[in-house]
Amino acid sequence: MECMVLSQFFPSNGIDGVIEEPIYGPEIDDLRDAVDAQYSEEIFFHRLVKSKGRANDWFLPGDVVCRRLSLDEERSDVLRKLQDKIFVSSSYDWSLYEDELETMRTEAIEYHRWKIHRGDVWCAIIDPQGRALVVVRTHANTQWRKAMEQIVPRMVGSKNAATPHHRVSAAWCALKALHRFFINEHKGTLSISDVYESEHFVRQVYNHRLDIGQFSGSGRIIKMYKYRNKLFDPFWQRCFDLLESGEQVPFVVRHIYRHPCTRWVAISVDDAEWLLSCSWWSEWKKFGPIRFDKFKKEAWDANHNWH
Repeated sequence: MECMVLSQFFPSNGIDGVIEEPIYGPEIDDLRDAVDAQYSEEIFFHRLVKSKGRANDWFLPGDVVCRRLSLDEERSDVLRKLQDKIFVSSSYDWSLYEDELETMRTEAIEYHRWKIHRGDVWCAIIDPQGRALVVVRTHANTQWRKAMEQIVPRMVGSKNAATPHHRVSAAWCALKALHRFFINEHKGTLSISDVYESEHFVRQVYNHRLDIGQFSGSGRIIKMYKYRNKLFDPFWQRCFDLLESGEQVPFVVRHIYRHPCTRWVAISVDDAEWLLSCSWWSEWKKFGPIRFDKFKKEAWDANHNWH
């Protein structure tokens, strides 16, 4: 199992809301090799099964906590399985660029932020947990161009002018959704057809987010219309399953769960981006189960006091 070692990453006494289970059997030998344990060194290994609250943003199901009995440390190492999705053209040797990727991965985990690389040969999207989506091919700087240009501009005009914040937000929304699709949903290795098809996906999410306009934040200032076509029932059922399992879901999911006949509802931009981040689900059909609109100027007071 290919994995990364996150040194002193998990509190040795555990975290409230994080469920662990001990690991036994032959797997222990592989885990000891992964952390370069000495033959006589005693280590307890526990796998993280589920986490809630803020811990959910830092730890992944399947992470393995390594508690060394010989060391009285406040924090323990964590073994995390590598879940990268990488496409490499036959024209390139990926080993020449691996060190750059590992440097970016370390920064993403250490500072707990998304990282993007856009170069002539390879481009990458890395999440705060260190999972990377990488494309290595000729003219890689044209990959997902519409979104990438807003965040890492290469055109002379783009470099000299500040990109409007709503276009930057739309770009991040699209690239994060794409990353989640390939890491969580895509099976097997990446192919060139996957790379080409992802262009349409990015443009679709990007344009959806642009429809929201220059708004941002948690205020309910956007009209979300819910299509009543039965084609989209599985999408909402998946949202409801998350709610019933105790996962954190936005206000709009809880509202539609209680009021399934809702035609439209006022939501925040944060809620809208959460829904768009689900556009990689197989239950998201065609143009999607929702559309966004802005409140008319004369209706602003009514919306502002809406509960």
